[in-house]
Amino acid sequence: MADESVTLETGLEGLRSSSAFHGPAEPLDDHEHAHANDHFALIYESQAEQFAAVIPFLRQGLERNERCLYIIHENSKAEIKSAMRADGIDVDAALESGQLSFHDGDETYLRNGTFSADGTVEFLDDAIDAATTEYEALRVTGEMSSVLQADPDCEQLLECEAKANYLFDDADVIVLCQYNRERFPPAVIRDVISTHPLLIHDNRISYNVYYTPPAEFLGSEKSAHEIDRLLGTLRDQTDSKVKRQRRERFLRRSYRITSNSDLAFETKVERLLELGCDWMGLEVAGLTRCPSWDDRFLNEVTIKYGEDESGELWTDPGEGCYCRQAIMADKPVGMADVRGTDWEDDEIYQEYGLTCYLGTKVMDGATPYGTLWLGSREPRDREFSAIERTFLELMGKWVSYEIERKHRKQALEESNERLEQFAYAASHDLQEPLRMVTSYLQLLESRYGDAFDEDGEEFLEFAVDGAERMRAMIDGLLAYSRVETRGDPFEAVDLETVLEDVLADLQLQIDETDAEITAADLPRVEGDRNQLRQVFQNLLENAITYSDGSPPRVRIDANRRRMEWVISIHDNGIGIEPDDQERIFSVFDRLHSRDEYEGTGIGLALCRRIVERHDGEIWVDSTPGEGSTFSFTLPAVDEA
Repeated sequence: MADESVTLETGLEGLRSSSAFHGPAEPLDDHEHAHANDHFALIYESQAEQFAAVIPFLRQGLERNERCLYIIHENSKAEIKSAMRADGIDVDAALESGQLSFHDGDETYLRNGTFSADGTVEFLDDAIDAATTEYEALRVTGEMSSVLQADPDCEQLLECEAKANYLFDDADVIVLCQYNRERFPPAVIRDVISTHPLLIHDNRISYNVYYTPPAEFLGSEKSAHEIDRLLGTLRDQTDSKVKRQRRERFLRRSYRITSNSDLAFETKVERLLELGCDWMGLEVAGLTRCPSWDDRFLNEVTIKYGEDESGELWTDPGEGCYCRQAIMADKPVGMADVRGTDWEDDEIYQEYGLTCYLGTKVMDGATPYGTLWLGSREPRDREFSAIERTFLELMGKWVSYEIERKHRKQALEESNERLEQFAYAASHDLQEPLRMVTSYLQLLESRYGDAFDEDGEEFLEFAVDGAERMRAMIDGLLAYSRVETRGDPFEAVDLETVLEDVLADLQLQIDETDAEITAADLPRVEGDRNQLRQVFQNLLENAITYSDGSPPRVRIDANRRRMEWVISIHDNGIGIEPDDQERIFSVFDRLHSRDEYEGTGIGLALCRRIVERHDGEIWVDSTPGEGSTFSFTLPAVDEA
């Protein structure tokens, strides 16, 4: 059973719920002509397009306990019933109960053998009376091509539409008129489009900007109405184009501001607020911070908004007003004119005269930070539009992102500084006793070496080797801690020359192992030359070292991936188990004993830290016994 009268919106819901109808079917909302009549026009070119709209229209009517009437001409009853059954409609039950019926043109449009507007309206009037005594409403759809047998002119058809509209205004009825574009003359289709507020065509619904009520279309002042309609359409299109152009200019200018790396964050915020004020016709704006939930708001950035004697401006809006409401709301809060509302009693209005306000929440990660707001001391003559609210919300999200990024960067810099301080202190504090241990071991060896038996000499050798490894680990830890703080500024780096230097340093090891290292053409990247040299050296040393006794074969490739390069180093070494392929990048985490392979266990961890400083990533693909491929990404040089 239906709980409400049948309307245009009801018909739209039927189309939205249909899997057959694939086109847009938006809600009416502010559609200017929604009140005109409950009357659709379907313009189609194929049976599939026709049934995609008609069948869900009928199905919805049957589900709502409405009397459904189908006027047929082009399609047979069998074809229509088959399409309805395919859509899950119990056609036989509907026909048997009388809820659904089929009629031909002779019973409806051509009752006396000729087309008559009065005869058609009489039929519809009788059908309404008969339907509404037993059913919730009447739903009619008709294949209008049946009227072509009588060869009516356009004015006769539109006269029928006009009279039907008056009938529908006072009745619970909805009608879908079907016009086959292949059968009706273009002039008729044009006039049908002109006189229907809502058109179904090409599997979509259009709200008709060219709509003229049939009574006006046929009236004595038809030309004047048509001129008004055409000028009105031009005016609306021009206004819409101007608004779109202003929005596009706003977006371009916003992007130029936020993407300008030479501007400080506060300057960017100021310019964004100035831009927002200019676009929305407002005069004041600000970025506030609320240090704690119940605290006052500090205006960190202001546009044409005063400061107190300390050079700061603290404000304390009441609950549900201004920034206090904006920081608690999920969407922007706007008030075009606070006068006559609770906001009128608030401190912000009483002291600063802020009569118009639009604000949105600013976050620092998951923590509320404050608000971004615009306003005016004069009331606004219109409410804030959805587009204006969306733009401010997007500005707020950008500010939130920048604040979070700034604080994360500060936290990372502080963490790196503490790490370097710790590593330096640790290395300094450990180096001194280590030097003493090493010195005394050397003294023992020089003075009493002859007194040691074979075991004693071996123990002394172990102690010296342990001290040397401890020194190498301390040096590695110090290098690891200084990647962020002691690196050089980024510049264009030619990886070809970096590789040449590394191969020169490794030449002795290459000769001893009979290693063969080949490389594709390597690109120029943005980075720290010395650190990138360290990455290549560590990875190539590993490729040579973990070769399982056979001559190492190493290949270096480079592939462009959008704004970065992927550098890959392939080897024919021992490979790495899948479970260990992430673990190898941890500090001091070794997969092999020092008897098998030497090393501190910090080389790959250092590579990852360097690559991450370059906003890249590093990973390994490996099969045990078949070699490994270490890949890492680096930012490409902008050659423009």
